[in-house]
Amino acid sequence: MSSAGAATVVSPAAPPRRRPRRRRRRRPVVAGLLLVVLAAVAGLLLLGGDAPFAPQTTVPVVRGTVTAEVSAPGSVVSATASDAGFAADGTVAAVDVAVGTPVRTGDVLATLDDGTARARVAAAAATLEADRRARDAAGAVPVPDPVALARLDAAIATDRAGVTEADGALDATVLRATQDGTVTAVAAHPGDRITATSPPAVRIADLTTLVVRTGIGPRDVAGMAAGQPATVAVDGGPPTAGQVADVAPAPGPDGRYTVAVDAMLPPTARIGQPADATVVLAQRTDVLVVPAAALAPDGRTVLVSGPDGERPRAVTVGLVGREGVEILDGVVAGQLVVVSDDPRTAS
Repeated sequence: MSSAGAATVVSPAAPPRRRPRRRRRRRPVVAGLLLVVLAAVAGLLLLGGDAPFAPQTTVPVVRGTVTAEVSAPGSVVSATASDAGFAADGTVAAVDVAVGTPVRTGDVLATLDDGTARARVAAAAATLEADRRARDAAGAVPVPDPVALARLDAAIATDRAGVTEADGALDATVLRATQDGTVTAVAAHPGDRITATSPPAVRIADLTTLVVRTGIGPRDVAGMAAGQPATVAVDGGPPTAGQVADVAPAPGPDGRYTVAVDAMLPPTARIGQPADATVVLAQRTDVLVVPAAALAPDGRTVLVSGPDGERPRAVTVGLVGREGVEILDGVVAGQLVVVSDDPRTAS
């Protein structure tokens, strides 16, 4: 027993213990993100590692029509036009037409100062007349001198040639229309000095027969000929059907061949208006067709999609159109081929 008055010692109460907060486990989340990143990197490596995923889809091989065509800008011109220029040197005395003047073949367009030419004609005619008189006199004597007569006959022949030449020089001072049509340009004016190097004085065009003229490169013009189907669109308007009217046999200074397309142009069409021409080079109907984007860069492979995935397939290509490509061998109708914005050859 304890003795009386003994003090009782009480231990202080211990502070309550806080339960530690459990940390959220982040390892699974981090691992998931890592897997996503690795998968993306692996995908880029499979695609080549130099571009994002190219959008792609599959389309069936079908039977249809493939059209190969070539388009080029051009302008509206007259189907029949000509440049008229003086055949002689001289000074322009008068211009009888202006832009818009209708003319007929043979009409006078302009004239040169013909004073010198007329004097030459008069001199040639006088020389001829004098030799003719001398010939008549030499032949009228009782005993004509055959040598003198032969000499005069030769002189008369030369005089006649001189008269013809002088008349031609006088005619060359008059510029005449070589076709029916309308004057579309005048480059000569009274007082201008005309030489052999001067540009044509007047241009005439038949405004009732307008065509679209364009330039085609050597590679495309090889398959062009008069009569091939074509379309034209004048100044951004709707296309109208027509056909190739003419193909130049030689290239121009720019290396392109001039091609004229005849079509039913709108009533508002005018010479010089811009126009686009499209010529159909070839067409195949009822053939196997795949989109042009289905071909790999080598031009001989497509990716065929099937139950076991995508597999490269070698094909034989026929006619190549702007959108569709003819396939001669390698696939059959109904098979699915991959179409991609960035097609690649599978390895």
